[in-house]
Amino acid sequence: MYIEFKTGSLEKCYEGRRKAEAEWGKTIARKYVQTVNLLKAVNHPSDLAAFPQFNYKRLRGDRKGQHSLKLGRRARLIFTVRRSGGVRIARIEEVSTTHYEH
Repeated sequence: MYIEFKTGSLEKCYEGRRKAEAEWGKTIARKYVQTVNLLKAVNHPSDLAAFPQFNYKRLRGDRKGQHSLKLGRRARLIFTVRRSGGVRIARIEEVSTTHYEH
């Protein structure tokens, strides 16, 4: 899939490990880059089920239309997918920790 980022900050975190480490810590920064690379490598979100360590989910409720991949015990990558000109585009929406703060 082709990748785009909702914000410049998310893109900079992908391109520069130091910014990502400052934002989320070393472990999440490393997993973030690894996970975005995985998204680049697959053709369809359903392909992500072959990687159980990422705990791929299609989200429901308020987040219907979004997908998530686990980055760590308390963090996940939220993304959406759309088609444009026959190409699937995964848009990185956010790195969320709020899901786990209940």
